[in-house]
Amino acid sequence: MKNLTDTEKLLITAQDMARRTFVDPSEAAVMDLFRELCAERDRMAWATEGRESATVH
Repeated sequence: MKNLTDTEKLLITAQDMARRTFVDPSEAAVMDLFRELCAERDRMAWATEGRESATVH
């Protein structure tokens, strides 16, 4: 298997989650999960950098 980017890994994770959760997940369901995983990754990055209370403009 080729080396995957973090974004590709998140998309695969979203697809796997959707398949485990829904019988026949739509592309929209996968993309919603993907966006939430991206947001979660970003929140975790901010938290590990000590920016829990920072304001984003």
